[in-house]
Amino acid sequence: MKLYFSVLFLVFMNLSFSQEGFDKTNSAYETLLERISNKDTLIKNRTKYYKCSDDLSGRIEFYYQNNELRLMTHIYKQGFGNDTFLENYYVERDTLKIKSSISEEMYMNTLYKESSQGVSSTSVEKVIEVTEQRMFFKNNLTKVCFERKHGEKLSEWDQDYFNTLTFEKGVCIEDMEDVRYKYRIIRKAEKKLQSYSNRKPSCIFHMW
Repeated sequence: MKLYFSVLFLVFMNLSFSQEGFDKTNSAYETLLERISNKDTLIKNRTKYYKCSDDLSGRIEFYYQNNELRLMTHIYKQGFGNDTFLENYYVERDTLKIKSSISEEMYMNTLYKESSQGVSSTSVEKVIEVTEQRMFFKNNLTKVCFERKHGEKLSEWDQDYFNTLTFEKGVCIEDMEDVRYKYRIIRKAEKKLQSYSNRKPSCIFHMW
């Protein structure tokens, strides 16, 4: 019985430290995003465009503070639809700390109404459901994921309200090694940026 409670205590302490570590790093990440949004002149950025095929292309924004890389924003299209994907890689002391991704799902919601006279009618409205997940890297071997989600009629969507939602612990939707692999490729694109700046966009995933 003592062993059981000891294990529970260790699990609780680990979760507490994970939440505390995430909150601190996430706060610094949010501050950086706000500074970028407000066009802080101390934050510099460079851009890399790439194109691998007609159904895979995108751009990467690199943000620096005091010549130190702090954020990589990857915006890309994959597939023949019009869906655009966005993911951020937040860096502290040259180490990946948070990988965030945002997904949007659109669907039609049919409403049925009946008046007091017994006349029924139907209407269709477009609904958007947004999920944002942030993968927090505690160290090189472990990660914890947090997410926030909200659905609303598209005509009434409030981005400011969504930004106030707190992150809850969630199930990771991406494999840690896959994220690290893509992170390394994008870091290589950063180093190759100058060489490819005046050329036709290349495919960064086939560059090496």
